[in-house]
Amino acid sequence: MKERIAIFLDTKKNSGGAYEELLYMIEKIDKINKNELDIVIISTSKEVTQVFKKRNFESHYFSMNTLERYLSFLRNHGSLVRRIKKYFFFKNKLESFLKKIKIDLVYFTGPSPYSLYLEDIDFIITVPDVSHREEIEFPEWAKSAEFERLDEILRKSTIKAVAVITNAEIIKERISFFYSVLKERIYVINHQPSQSISKFSNIDTTSSEKVKKLYKLPERYIFYPAMYLPHKNHKYVIDVITLIKSEYKIELHAVFCGSDKGYLKKIKKYAYDKKANENIIFLDFVEGEHLPYLYLNSLALVMPTLSGPTNIPPWEAFKMNIPVFYSDIHNIRKVYKDAVYYVDPFNPKTMAAGIKNLIQDKNLRNKLIENGKEVFNSIDVNKEFKQFFEIIKKRRKVKETWELNN
Repeated sequence: MKERIAIFLDTKKNSGGAYEELLYMIEKIDKINKNELDIVIISTSKEVTQVFKKRNFESHYFSMNTLERYLSFLRNHGSLVRRIKKYFFFKNKLESFLKKIKIDLVYFTGPSPYSLYLEDIDFIITVPDVSHREEIEFPEWAKSAEFERLDEILRKSTIKAVAVITNAEIIKERISFFYSVLKERIYVINHQPSQSISKFSNIDTTSSEKVKKLYKLPERYIFYPAMYLPHKNHKYVIDVITLIKSEYKIELHAVFCGSDKGYLKKIKKYAYDKKANENIIFLDFVEGEHLPYLYLNSLALVMPTLSGPTNIPPWEAFKMNIPVFYSDIHNIRKVYKDAVYYVDPFNPKTMAAGIKNLIQDKNLRNKLIENGKEVFNSIDVNKEFKQFFEIIKKRRKVKETWELNN
């Protein structure tokens, strides 16, 4: 009898590149699966549930209200309730649902609070980074309830997970350090481009022109796809645009796109105060079909982020043959090697000088593109994703030593 593996999606469609990467990841797992396992999608979003139903996956919408979630949390982590839960009137709604649809193992694609509610069913969890433990100056983490929320999930879930998946060796080291997880239980699967980029093959001139007109794209611009949050460092890019114009007399624009998390208004005011607002295009979340052309029409991808150390856009730029400027932080050179132009995220002059060099030196541009291709092609995607199935086989082998048929 095939095992039934639930892929739990605690995300929304407008979460940007992360959502697009999920689509790619699930299709990749399904392709490698070769009908060995029953893959079931469980989502906390009705819209996402419908997306996977249309893709012929068995899909279920599931949600819990605040009281149900709190009671499920207490059953697992409340010192008193945990001891008397077999007499406790309130049941664990999540686990009851999973047992009803005969789920053997749950894969959480991110640090979901729902992972805290599992009592008997094993799970795998993805931890993309631990930036909240490293960049504690940023308000979106340490100065809000987000730090405590995320840290509690990781403290309680990573040590109970059958396996933890992350996207770089340097993050694996930190997860083990911060949360005392055995390194043998942490697996690395590198980021890959979002689905709209990974499936892109041929440039359609008509579509390209349509995107240019739709977003009023300038002739020369740098591209930064990222949610509007302080740690993404949009202010830095605005300073770069100002420096390029004042010091090098080069006309350059920046195109931002991403969901607003409450910081966009401040960024727009900063651009206005710096008299750079005419050179900045602020876009919201863009449709996946338009994303390839935003890359292709750009001079370069810029990512002066102060978190990470890995993100999806560089891999997308490598795929689209676009040069990348990236923050020189957290031993990131071990990941991207010579494929990106490294900049100091606290000194806009380093990026401004790099962009001037990129414009004037075609060899630099070609070298970055070729090195990007090399890093991109060095990843054996199938081999990495097969680790997911190795985790399941290892778990099954252990269970066979004690599980008896009645």
